[in-house]
Amino acid sequence: MYVRIDASFIKVKYGVVGTRMREVVRAAKDVGGGGIRFPVNKRLPHGVKLDLELTLPHETVPIQAQAQVVWSARIHGRRTYEAGCHFTRIDPLDRGKIIRRVHQALRDRKPA
Repeated sequence: MYVRIDASFIKVKYGVVGTRMREVVRAAKDVGGGGIRFPVNKRLPHGVKLDLELTLPHETVPIQAQAQVVWSARIHGRRTYEAGCHFTRIDPLDRGKIIRRVHQALRDRKPA
């Protein structure tokens, strides 16, 4: 199990595996070493596989990964949707970059 944090600092491009990557760039909602949640234009079916391109700040090369949709739902009171996905294919070094960002963000939080 991985900890997740707010991830508006990560930009996401996505497309269904086997189709062309969408040019829509979204800010992620949250991320962890095991997966990511981000806005989508329409409800995505459970189980669909996505190609992802994740751009982290201060990184010159985007992370290429595949993920599977675990859930997708309309955002209450809005016309947009969100998808929660778990990574099915990601380079261990790239997963490590995400985990380090999560841990750094947790360390940087000031106690309430």
